[in-house]
Amino acid sequence: MISHPTFEQVLEDLGDKVITGLGRAAQTTRGDLLKYRRENPLWVADSTERGLANWIHDRLWTHLVGELDDHDGVYVHDKEPSRELWVGIRYRLRIKRHGQSGEISTFPTLAAMSFFTQGREAFEGLEVIRLCAGYIWEKEERDMGEAVLSLRTTRDKVIWCNPLPFVGEVRAGGEVRPFPVTPAAEPTAPLIDFNPRTPSVADGNRNQEE
Repeated sequence: MISHPTFEQVLEDLGDKVITGLGRAAQTTRGDLLKYRRENPLWVADSTERGLANWIHDRLWTHLVGELDDHDGVYVHDKEPSRELWVGIRYRLRIKRHGQSGEISTFPTLAAMSFFTQGREAFEGLEVIRLCAGYIWEKEERDMGEAVLSLRTTRDKVIWCNPLPFVGEVRAGGEVRPFPVTPAAEPTAPLIDFNPRTPSVADGNRNQEE
């Protein structure tokens, strides 16, 4: 069984420049969204959720490539419909909007589902780790929250989803604040009362009064 790397291990492997680039790109994109909302409030109000998500994705990708394109260990793959960053030969990253519990949405194409399947390689240590970088979407406010990085074994099974350190933040002892991943609530079966109460005389009187 192939074990999954911890968030702290991934931060160490990616390095400060990549982590800082991810955080700075998200912050800059948040500034773009604020400017967009301030200068064109009706355009934002009329945007569909998918349309606004695509606009944010394009801005975030542009800033991220600008931050990391000159990094020797980062390789940019931008050929629609796939946009990915390779960090070294082990890490593949895609940009995704995350829900409050770390969930993401994507069209269930074979390529998309294959991306999230971890541990397909034969030997531990040679596996490619597939990550999702992006931000938490504050749905009610329609605004960007914290920059996050997540690891999952399928699209819907989150191993961890944690906020990235703020740009310039010193990580004392490698400690980071975890982002809580809340499991989806299980559906509950309806309750059936097999001992209905026998109507009383008082009930009959009450019905007549009504």
